[in-house]
Amino acid sequence: MNANPQNVKKPALLVTNDFPPIVSGISTVFYHVWKRLPRNKIMVLAPWTSGCDEFDKKESIFIIRKKIPVDESGKSKIIKTILNICYALYYTRRYRINKLHCGQIISVGPAGLLGKKLLGVKYSVFVYGSETARFGKNRLTAWLMRKVIQEAEELITNSECTSREFEQWGIRREKIVKVVPGVDTTLFCPQKKPPYLVEKYGLRGKQVILTVGRLDERKGHDMVMRAVRLLAERLPQLVYVIVGKGREEQRLKALAKDLGIGERIIFTGFVTDGALPDYYRLCDVFALPNRETEDNEQMRGDYEGFGVVFLEASACGKPVIAGKSGGSCEAVVDGVTGLLVDPKSDREIAHAIEHILTDDAFAGRLGTDGRRRTEKEFDWQYAAEIMERIL
Repeated sequence: MNANPQNVKKPALLVTNDFPPIVSGISTVFYHVWKRLPRNKIMVLAPWTSGCDEFDKKESIFIIRKKIPVDESGKSKIIKTILNICYALYYTRRYRINKLHCGQIISVGPAGLLGKKLLGVKYSVFVYGSETARFGKNRLTAWLMRKVIQEAEELITNSECTSREFEQWGIRREKIVKVVPGVDTTLFCPQKKPPYLVEKYGLRGKQVILTVGRLDERKGHDMVMRAVRLLAERLPQLVYVIVGKGREEQRLKALAKDLGIGERIIFTGFVTDGALPDYYRLCDVFALPNRETEDNEQMRGDYEGFGVVFLEASACGKPVIAGKSGGSCEAVVDGVTGLLVDPKSDREIAHAIEHILTDDAFAGRLGTDGRRRTEKEFDWQYAAEIMERIL
């Protein structure tokens, strides 16, 4: 923790498994919204992870760090939930917390539920999409999810798609608060391709496709690879750069080899937030053909709730390609800021990539209109103002 807790009077406590330096869309949202809220009204309880001590020293938010598992194994999920409950209840009493904001529905939501029952503290819960599909199949988790939602003061969603999902579960619309992610358009802005990255990855004269995000099945990296194979002869300078890490990494590397395109695929691994804008500038087209997860039994039905990465790419003036699935249809305007494709069709993805890379005027228009839309419609301050109303 890095701020003086004596300056925080009856604060709201965000309890989350995702907060910087952890890199994820959820982490990005929490950081940018919470840092814009009044310092004397907020606290954050988040996992200790590598690099967090250095990160916290630079922040004025009162952050409490505890060792909580960050992996997604079954045993770790149970331990994570129990620890979140214990820590949340302890700090709620210690700092006389006014309200709990639960960053995840299953692993943190029970802390809010017990805080209400045992300590009389109100709570809200954040949802990002696909929770009903992923957790609704198991009777125990479905019961727990319903209980957490029913007792919460607010259900905070990131898109209209996610809001509709919970309305179908019988949640009253007035209980749902939509907080749409924003983008820092001063940080993510159009510039020339960074020479140091062009040299580092040997990309001089290359046409670059980029994906930024956790290496999960629903992100569609595999389908972009299959599209690259289809385009290899017609676009000989085509290269696919993948930024991020995740459980699909080894499978994707094996797939690149099996498809015979290993020399066209670059895995950068982890990239810091500070360097990320330059990676967007490196590309000619950003592609993340997101889809619902099918192959992973535990994650089946998982989908992209919104997609902050689409906004970041657009803010950098890049044309984007997204799958017709989940909330990405709200992040990308088909034919205006990018192209929406069938995420299960490698041919359709390939056609979209080729269209953008062979029509400079079209690509430029998508990038310009995407930049204009992010400046006009996606503001972190506006998201923070909505959040402040329910602190």
